Amino acid sequence: MMHNNLFLNRLIIYTLSGKIAYDEVFHKGVNIIRGENSSGKSTISHFIFYVLGGAFNDWVKEAKQCAYVMAEVEMNGATLVLKREINVNEDTKKAYDKEAMYIFWGSLEELNENGKEHEWHKYGYSTSLDKKSYSNVLFDNLNIPIVKGENNITFHQLLRLIYVDQESPTNSLFLYEQFDSNLTRETISDLLLGVYNQSLYDNKQRKIDIDKECDDVKRELKVIRKFVHSPYDLIPSHIKTKIDNNEKERRKIEETLFDLKEKNKIVRYTVKTKLEFEELSKQTIDQRNIFTNLDSSIRLSQYEIDDSKLFINSLGTKLKAVKNSILTRDFLGEFPLEYCPECLSDIKQSQSISVCKLCKQNIDESHGVTQARKIEQELSFQIKESNSILAKEERKLLELRTTFESAKIRLFQLQTKVNQALNDVKSVRDEKIDKLYSETGFLEGEVLQYRNMLENAELYQSLVKKESDFEIELKELKYSIDFLISEQEKLKRETNKAIEKKGLFLLNNDLRRQRDFVEAKEFNIDYRNNIAFISDKDAKYSASSNFYLKTSARFSIFLASLEIDQMRYPRFIFCDNMEDKGIEKGRAQNFQKIIIKQAEMKDVNSYQLIYTTSFIPDELNNTPYCVGEFYTEESPSLKNIK
Repeated sequence: MMHNNLFLNRLIIYTLSGKIAYDEVFHKGVNIIRGENSSGKSTISHFIFYVLGGAFNDWVKEAKQCAYVMAEVEMNGATLVLKREINVNEDTKKAYDKEAMYIFWGSLEELNENGKEHEWHKYGYSTSLDKKSYSNVLFDNLNIPIVKGENNITFHQLLRLIYVDQESPTNSLFLYEQFDSNLTRETISDLLLGVYNQSLYDNKQRKIDIDKECDDVKRELKVIRKFVHSPYDLIPSHIKTKIDNNEKERRKIEETLFDLKEKNKIVRYTVKTKLEFEELSKQTIDQRNIFTNLDSSIRLSQYEIDDSKLFINSLGTKLKAVKNSILTRDFLGEFPLEYCPECLSDIKQSQSISVCKLCKQNIDESHGVTQARKIEQELSFQIKESNSILAKEERKLLELRTTFESAKIRLFQLQTKVNQALNDVKSVRDEKIDKLYSETGFLEGEVLQYRNMLENAELYQSLVKKESDFEIELKELKYSIDFLISEQEKLKRETNKAIEKKGLFLLNNDLRRQRDFVEAKEFNIDYRNNIAFISDKDAKYSASSNFYLKTSARFSIFLASLEIDQMRYPRFIFCDNMEDKGIEKGRAQNFQKIIIKQAEMKDVNSYQLIYTTSFIPDELNNTPYCVGEFYTEESPSLKNIK
């Protein structure tokens, strides 16, 4: 089976009164929703788009009488139930298009079991620093990178190239949005075509993070430089030399003072001397406590950082193991068991894939994968949260170490004063002694100033080193990004060539209504500029031919994904109204038969195609392809609506 699969298993819509408005089971392969015009077929496609994460609020009046929609889906083997509410503003009569999504890890059957209601997980439309959006969860389960940059790509954006609606203009390849950009469309196509390289994404994301951190560091450096008069005052070794020279000069003065006082004949111990010594001792004890506390804080912070790193590495290892277990399960699930391990005789193969080949008991293939995906989401969130805490702790450690160095110098100075005070006996002062005391006080003031300068300089140098490390990493990232982009372009050309081949087949096999289509030798899709064309971008066709051209482009992507494993397109497409824009019945039916024939050449368990039509071919009507009844104005798709 191809990777990156999305399947809709069941869709249930509930009315405001709690009744079921719609409840149908969908199957892998082709699903046809049919009925007359104005019978609610488009409304069902809108609900599918909405429950899968689309931003939609242009509901018809019948849909506004519904409270919420639920869908059981399968994503890469994991079964989930998605739920979104429909909340209509009483004043504007418009519904909120960016409602949160509730996700239950398991099937609808498991959800209905007693005690399961509390296991809903609520995710918002937008991503924040602390919370994942539902797009993040869906991306993770479909192995699609989470793109952040000039435009954050949501799951709604991906659905714009998966859902073929009838409201968009015929010349719009994507589902139309008023505020759209070339970059957004290009990124969507790169993601779904599988050319958006994961390493390239990681490198680009890392570059964004470093650029931001580097800008923060540069701003800090600029502020520090603004209040420093000399560049030498930002060099710690220069300031330490000043402090050492100052200390030497101060000790020399103190030695002179001691000699002068020794020569004094009148010696007396004063209360003031005792008080000064006691004050120095108290200051030294207080400073030693500060020093000890800082040392303990640094050790504790380092332990916290080391512990966080070990924890993050452990989570990363677990996350990798979970991913590997999913891959291993996929591989072993396809490994044929032909002989009994006990008696070595041939094992009779069961026709059902949900029955164990050995013991013939019913098995649930999706349960293990679903649980693994749930664990994967929880581990990813823990890693993100732990990295945020680690960054704060590392910044705290940097500040503690800077303060620690300053406190160490201050402690040394105070201890020196205490040691000198033990030998200091004040005598009658003369003018020379007073002058020496004045000089000592001045030098002490300078040392205090130098200590503050040293703390500032050490912080500055640590930031300079950080900036330098960032610039080196940025240069390496640039080389890596440039190389990966060139590889990406090569892969894009190969994928587009396969899509062009599918598109040409659909055009060449159209009924002879547009000569350019039947005779086409090339087919181009310009995702960036939102257009599909043959050879001339400015060629004009009828509305029906424009619709056929656009729909062919969208289905050519889908059909190519069934052959190219590297594509991240989820092998899932749903199309509202195969006969839009006045396309004639025979042409619409011919297209349906071509698409189904092409799709059925592939493994039916590897894709899902859902479309609505009023012109279903007779040979397809009332067959297993069909989902639900043939809807009419008297018996529409939504039931129990007043």
